[in-house]
Amino acid sequence: MNNNRVEEIKQEDKKAFKRFLIIIVISAIIGGIIGGSSLYLKEMLGESIPKLLINIFEVITPFASVVLTIITSVVSMIIYNKSRKGFELWSQTNEDDDTIDKIEENLSYILLFTSVNMILGFFFFGLGGMLLPFNNAQGNFSAIKANLFIVGFILCIASSILIQNKIINLEKEINPLLKGSVYDVKFSKKWLDSCDEAIKLGIYKSAFKAYTTVTNTCLILWVICIIGYGLWDFGVVPMVMVTIIWLVQTISYCIESIKSSKVK
Repeated sequence: MNNNRVEEIKQEDKKAFKRFLIIIVISAIIGGIIGGSSLYLKEMLGESIPKLLINIFEVITPFASVVLTIITSVVSMIIYNKSRKGFELWSQTNEDDDTIDKIEENLSYILLFTSVNMILGFFFFGLGGMLLPFNNAQGNFSAIKANLFIVGFILCIASSILIQNKIINLEKEINPLLKGSVYDVKFSKKWLDSCDEAIKLGIYKSAFKAYTTVTNTCLILWVICIIGYGLWDFGVVPMVMVTIIWLVQTISYCIESIKSSKVK
């Protein structure tokens, strides 16, 4: 290897190590402060925060999915109808590429909204099964909350799938080469296989950004699990779950990277 290149690598490491060392020192100081004040924090926050969160979730859980699904559906359909009309006007001229780019951007936002709503739907459904907030009410109001809880989850899943199907179908009209149905269990593979190189590059960049974001999030959750073990008696299960997610996404990423390098 060229000596100049070796020296350049050493200088790059030296410069980066200084910043890395500063981060380590700051993290150690913060960790020491939190650890030293853990007993005080447990007395102050150990019971108040969990009780506050449980009280809030007991109130909103029966109605959360219904409300969120209605809002998401209304906003999504307004954007979709506007995008549909815009595409129909664009298809008559095929002159303004900025218009179609904006339409596709709006469709991506709809997919974001519906995906988030679906995740929250699963969250509140699981939360309701644990807290059973409607069991504390009496009479008809208890039945109303229970029905809203179940109906809200069903509406959340159904509306998310139906709206996403509309978006995918409109995308296929915009890009005739794209293939795949939302109802197909192999949709992701068929969709990716039908994408051109430009679309694939965007997907790969997004996937790598998601990988780094999840890695950083797992590290933050790891710290929260350690703090929560002492403050809120988390136990070891949250740490195990975070570690499993961390391992799965890291191992799957590395294996796919190895496969890609072999293909090259």
